[in-house]
Amino acid sequence: MYKIYYTENDAPDEPRIGMVSAPNLAVACRVAEMQFVNSTITKVIEMTPPEEETRFPGARFIRGEFRPVAYADEMMQ
Repeated sequence: MYKIYYTENDAPDEPRIGMVSAPNLAVACRVAEMQFVNSTITKVIEMTPPEEETRFPGARFIRGEFRPVAYADEMMQ
């Protein structure tokens, strides 16, 4: 995921923020150009996932706690 900072040509004094999903920075820039037509893109930044999401990729929330999935076949696909 990439965060896109841009301004619309109709309202250049109002900076805006959007998001695009892309495999790399070059593709993110192209997608942003297509998605935010009639805008000036000022910055494209890769968003890193929060650390909490990566600690328990297959976790379940049970009785107020995150518990890791014990077996690969239990993971949701």
